[in-house]
Amino acid sequence: MYPTVADVLATPAVQAGDPRVRAGEEHLDRPVRWVHVSEISQVAGTLSGGELLLSTGIVAGDPDVDLSAYVTRLHEAGVSGLVVELGAELPALPHDLVRAARTLGLPLVELRRTVRFVEITEAVHARILDVGHERLRFTQRVNDVFTTLTVEGARVEEVMDQVSALGGHPVVLEDLSHHAVAFSGTTRAGELLRDWESRSRLAVAGGETAVAGPERWLCTPVGPRRGRWGRLVVPMTVADVERSSAVLERAAAALAILRVVNGEGRDVALDAHGGILRDLLTGQITDEQSVGARLRALGLRAGRAYAVIVFAVGVPGPPSAAADQSTVDVVAATARGQGRSALTGVVAPGRIAVVFPCSGEDDEPAAVRSFLAALDGRLPTGTVAAAAVPPTRITGLSAALEEAVHVAEAVAGEPGERIVYRSRDLGARGLLWSLRSDVRLHQFTESQLQPLLGHRGREGLLDLLRAFLEAHGNVAVLARELHLSRPAVYARLGRLTDVLGRDLADAQTRLSLHLALLAYDQAARHPRS
Repeated sequence: MYPTVADVLATPAVQAGDPRVRAGEEHLDRPVRWVHVSEISQVAGTLSGGELLLSTGIVAGDPDVDLSAYVTRLHEAGVSGLVVELGAELPALPHDLVRAARTLGLPLVELRRTVRFVEITEAVHARILDVGHERLRFTQRVNDVFTTLTVEGARVEEVMDQVSALGGHPVVLEDLSHHAVAFSGTTRAGELLRDWESRSRLAVAGGETAVAGPERWLCTPVGPRRGRWGRLVVPMTVADVERSSAVLERAAAALAILRVVNGEGRDVALDAHGGILRDLLTGQITDEQSVGARLRALGLRAGRAYAVIVFAVGVPGPPSAAADQSTVDVVAATARGQGRSALTGVVAPGRIAVVFPCSGEDDEPAAVRSFLAALDGRLPTGTVAAAAVPPTRITGLSAALEEAVHVAEAVAGEPGERIVYRSRDLGARGLLWSLRSDVRLHQFTESQLQPLLGHRGREGLLDLLRAFLEAHGNVAVLARELHLSRPAVYARLGRLTDVLGRDLADAQTRLSLHLALLAYDQAARHPRS
């Protein structure tokens, strides 16, 4: 950044003149863009702002010059300060000159010893040129960084991290609703995002990069001129506005291009929702103040309880990113349609979470039913919903998300027998799912079903065993389900008994086979779990 008036006064070339500040002490931090020597009263027309004016006092000592008007013209031209050398012709600064400078807050300095102005200009101009060269290098670096991020299709978080690193300050990306969808540059999210929406609305900056609001925030719009979708904000006073603006504007361009590449219709807020939901699920954020500030900054209103639902998206084959995004869009649109402030996002491939406040724990079941009813028929076929016990504090969201994901995983791929599954509905399935990685469960499953799994008619025999157990061993019910006569069913069961080498009439045998078959079916639906 450019040297300030105070920096110039501290140079040896100026100190040799025994400088004394007569006015504008409070504005010695003004940057000096150039040093100009002038002895004419109408010099203002030749200035462009940011100059430090040097004078031997010819103008100040001229009785025909209106010194008050002279200082006013310098002030209006944006001069950083006026340095006057005293001497035999001007032993002291005129009172009118000092008074006018004090009135306008213009830094006025007298040099009580003779100096060589050329030494001052050389020293200051060398520093200014160094600043210019450094700024060019910095600008090139900024362009290189964001060009690379754009070409590589970087995530929003990566762009934000670079903005903060290059600018040396925190930065926030917000949408048009003044919801903070991403931030970087600090681990103190609670302090950074405190009352974000209300504070942000006070910083009205228009359509260009500008400093705005009572907190002097630096703001840059994001998106094409006719399609703004957010803005980057430095929520503090920055020392070098020009430098920080260059970073923000280049980052804004990168974010706009990346959004086009990733799909114009994609809601950047929903990406942020998914990010914080994943952070909650994995325990990345646990501090209550930080969690609360981030959730409120994203638009989630406080509630006496929170509904936490996870959808296992029903698509054939492996999870589909397109199906996940489509489901997120539908779920978020439904929440908006019901007037709910909700967080919606992908927490894992094929798993979509939604969190919204309720008026109380007792009201959560009805709120969940109403929400799912509004979604009826709009989600991919086979999608199942799982809900957690509603937490009453935001710090309970992590455990609730983990519970809902567990339930969703356990019932994923099964026929949708319920509108929503909860932990209590899982029974043995929940226990078996929790033990799915235990080698002893695999050994148990293999030992119980091995005669069937090694048989050439394994699928038919497994289907028969599954139907028999679901009929609770009742042959009459099984015959109706299979559309067979009882003698035919008895014949098939006799063959199944022979292959198994077990007595299917024994309750303990049926229990063991049922548990083994549940574990086998879970493993078949989730081969990589």
